Amino acid sequence: MSTESRDGFLGRWGHRIREAPGTLLRHGILAYNGLVLRRRPNADPTLPQDLSEILERSRTPTDISHHLSTLFHEALDAAPKLIVELGTRGGDSTFVFERVARRTGAVLLSVDIADCSEVTAWPGWAFVQEDDVAFARRFPAWCAERGLAPQADVLFVDTTHAYEQTRAELEAWMPHLAPGGRALFHDSNMGGLYRRGDGTVGLAGDMGRGVIRALHGFLGESFDESRPFRGRLGGFDVQHDPLCSGLTILRKPRP
Repeated sequence: MSTESRDGFLGRWGHRIREAPGTLLRHGILAYNGLVLRRRPNADPTLPQDLSEILERSRTPTDISHHLSTLFHEALDAAPKLIVELGTRGGDSTFVFERVARRTGAVLLSVDIADCSEVTAWPGWAFVQEDDVAFARRFPAWCAERGLAPQADVLFVDTTHAYEQTRAELEAWMPHLAPGGRALFHDSNMGGLYRRGDGTVGLAGDMGRGVIRALHGFLGESFDESRPFRGRLGGFDVQHDPLCSGLTILRKPRP
């Protein structure tokens, strides 16, 4: 093969050769998950419609699918009047919180730096396209304009997963968490291959343990994010599920 031919070959196929290990891994994961999902039982037809819809959505494996039912039950238990979602993306969590809000009559507010305004057409939903830390400064005014107390009964954080951003979100938003409220942080166990409760697996990015590092700093104490955890830290009842990139719940006590 001439030098010119060789260079042309590498130009056309070199990037595919370099990407082959990752591509093979992704195909392997899809094949494995397909086998696991075929053995999964059907949903219980006696469940309430909204919960059944959430469980059906969770049957599609994503980086948050394992946690959707947990988001529903935790949010519902808080009996919210205002749910604040930081990070909307494809709308999986929005789908869940909308059904909680329908039950409790809550306002659902989502904030994302990207335009996610078409995720749902439900009239009880409000969307703000803005950096959530910047918006936190005018959150009390936003609530006052709508006759709402500037307190989130449910606060969900799923944004960049970077340490500095998460730390800033904790400083800006945790003072707005209502007594008895829940703050839920996704991606608190990121890095490499992760497992879901149904046995399927997925690939996650690596943000240098940004979310969990920020949480440990906020709480003033740490725990092993690779294992389930339940305990009292920093004045909060903390519960952590390491599966599906991790979900950490901070429950704020009532006076």
